[in-house]
Amino acid sequence: MNEFVLPGLVKRRAELAGELDAAQARVQQLYADLASLDAVIRQFDPSYPVDAIQAKRPRAVAVGEFVDMGRTVLDVLRQAGKPLTIPAVAERVIALRALDAASGAVRKAVESSVGRALRHQRVAGTVRNGEKMGRSSLWALVS
Repeated sequence: MNEFVLPGLVKRRAELAGELDAAQARVQQLYADLASLDAVIRQFDPSYPVDAIQAKRPRAVAVGEFVDMGRTVLDVLRQAGKPLTIPAVAERVIALRALDAASGAVRKAVESSVGRALRHQRVAGTVRNGEKMGRSSLWALVS
């Protein structure tokens, strides 16, 4: 039985060791980048307390969620049959997903996601914007 299990374990260990080496190299590069930024900040203001700058955790981007939002936005525009603003699309997405419509934070997050999805679809040539409705642009499917 060892002749079947052992090679798999050895292979997995080698993969993990490779990942660890790559992660350590990335950490060293991040430290070097921080030192460079600190040096530039100190050039502009030698007394700036760079050590007091708090770390900001990166936001994980869920690719599946982004793709799903793009599909939902396209569906909303298809069903509407007319151009809509980002807030109008977001309102319909909130209703479709049964989200808390009263929450300003939810509305703001959905509007932001809808805007990103629409801009991505514009680059792909699926939607266009142009007509203005007040301060907002109207978004429509490309025929």
